[in-house]
Amino acid sequence: MSDPHLGSGSSANPNLVLTLVYFLTIAAILIGTAVYFIVMARITDPEVRLMELITTQREVQHLIDNLSSQFSNFWRLPLRWRSMKPYYTHQTLSWIFILALVASVVVLIVALALDLAQVARISTLTYVVSLNALFMVRQHLYYIRRTYLTYDAEHYLVLDTTKFYYFDWSVFNVVQLGILVIEFLQLLSFPIRDLLDALYLSKNQQLNGNSDGSNTASFIIGIITMFANLSSKFYVIQFWFLVSVIGCIVLVMTVIHTYNAMRPHRPIAIYWVKYLLPLANLLYLPMLVMLIGSAACLSKIGTEDASDSSSGLLRCDSPSVVKPLYLALTVVAYTAGYVILTAFVTSFDRIPIKGEIHYKSQGVAFLKNMSMLLSIDFLLVANSYRHIRSILSLVIVLSMVCFNINTQPCFVEQINYWRTYGFCCILWVALIVTMLTNEDSTLSDTGTGGIVSALAVVYYNDVIKAMVNTYLVNAE
Repeated sequence: MSDPHLGSGSSANPNLVLTLVYFLTIAAILIGTAVYFIVMARITDPEVRLMELITTQREVQHLIDNLSSQFSNFWRLPLRWRSMKPYYTHQTLSWIFILALVASVVVLIVALALDLAQVARISTLTYVVSLNALFMVRQHLYYIRRTYLTYDAEHYLVLDTTKFYYFDWSVFNVVQLGILVIEFLQLLSFPIRDLLDALYLSKNQQLNGNSDGSNTASFIIGIITMFANLSSKFYVIQFWFLVSVIGCIVLVMTVIHTYNAMRPHRPIAIYWVKYLLPLANLLYLPMLVMLIGSAACLSKIGTEDASDSSSGLLRCDSPSVVKPLYLALTVVAYTAGYVILTAFVTSFDRIPIKGEIHYKSQGVAFLKNMSMLLSIDFLLVANSYRHIRSILSLVIVLSMVCFNINTQPCFVEQINYWRTYGFCCILWVALIVTMLTNEDSTLSDTGTGGIVSALAVVYYNDVIKAMVNTYLVNAE
């Protein structure tokens, strides 16, 4: 029996190709990273290598201190109103989101036990949004109080005043540029997918029954962004792979922390943690979006969106997939993966050398969290609310543009400029999707509305240019 997600004339299984590309890419990144550092260790002068190790160990220790401070700030929630002073807003919002988390977990358990598909879907969305909102609030409070939580206040004063106008073409910077390009394509893929869904769910497709173009476009997007659109049997493989990876991360962190706490005089060396940061930044969205896609697909089983061929980034319609088990594991894995990865990539606050592409941790925290909210918006919000989903994406991306212009999270001015321009491109595409989709008709039914939308987009393009020009004048 042929896979219903394949085109009629397909000679190769796109899901198999995409799965191989996905795992081979991860393997190539891991092997390439290991080979690079092994080669550099052999060709570098021993004295220089020793100084680099000492510097790296100091930087990693600072990272661990920041990570510990973040977790400490995350869990310490005052119960009394007087104890919340002067951060009443942060503490109140934190308790609201915690109550929402607890309520959504209880409702989700009941919904899975009674097989209430729609209730399970809403509770899953509520849980994920509440978790992200809670972590964002606690991180914002951490950055406000950071001077008092850490021992090195002067370090952060230097970070706030450091700025470069140009970057050099070192290997590290080339890797950072590559990560920036991939992140841009990953974020851009969300509104593009929504636009393609609107195109190929039109009346013409329903009459012709042909979705080859949509499958081809989704396949290409999956290859470029590492967001795999898999059939059921490959979904199971990738699901257990991701759960295993996150479980191993939690286990390694627990073992190292316990061992170093029990034997502080002979701790495990952790200088190698620094070299995992580029890898964590690169795989941050693919790993977490796969889990969000899993939750989206599982929560849509038994609802109206289950019949939609693009109901999620992952397919989960196999009889071997037990919905309660897989959805519970997805929620647990996402919770652990999101909290650990987000805290990890936002804890590296070292002073960069001149010409190095590096970011302020608060900027990384905001943009990573906004990226996750964008993925949650496109994957967990029902297709019947596509118009509202598009408007929410517009608000999210607009906030990313404004934040990047206002705070300039990168120490290199050129990167801030090009990143702002990239966010504006995503905003432009999100605006098109917002205008050309609505809840009651598909893209082919918009008629003259499409012409009006195109004129509005032309006008908005001038607005984007004005924003970028203003940014450049301020930078000078």
